[in-house]
Amino acid sequence: MENKTDFDVENKEIIIEDIMNKYSKDVYLLAYSFVRDQGLAEDISQEVFIKCYKNIEKFRRDASIKTWVYRITVNTSKDFIRKKSFRVLKYSKLFLENFKKSESSEEVFLKQNQNAQILHKVLSLSQKYREVVVLYYFQDLKVSEIGETLGINTNTVKTRLTRGRSILKENLIFEKGDALNG
Repeated sequence: MENKTDFDVENKEIIIEDIMNKYSKDVYLLAYSFVRDQGLAEDISQEVFIKCYKNIEKFRRDASIKTWVYRITVNTSKDFIRKKSFRVLKYSKLFLENFKKSESSEEVFLKQNQNAQILHKVLSLSQKYREVVVLYYFQDLKVSEIGETLGINTNTVKTRLTRGRSILKENLIFEKGDALNG
């Protein structure tokens, strides 16, 4: 190998397989948070791993592999949205069904219902708030990693997180008030 970033095909395939095993669900969920469509999120996920395979030699190691993969996911999702033929589709109930457990206790059902409502509210946020909330709460990235992933200042991340949480809180309180008054 000429330098430390060159990979032979066998090593490259092993590395990509490891990346796919570790991050496939997270990549899918992150892509879904942008496009809100199961099929499109699957397509984006496949495209992300193709890009990872093609560009693994360009990984500079100045960030974590997780951040690098998420950055590719965010950019691929945004590119998909920018395409003229793409329209944001309505929230899919099928997405939540895939994550529900088969347990039948009332408590589990209520918790799942509450989680579904919260997820629905998160997905209804505007993109700039949704992406930081998803990366922070669902992908467990640090503020600095989110900034690096999205290519924005950490103070901007903090501001968007604060505003996103505030909007979510308002929406959840408003919805709860409607349920009590209804």
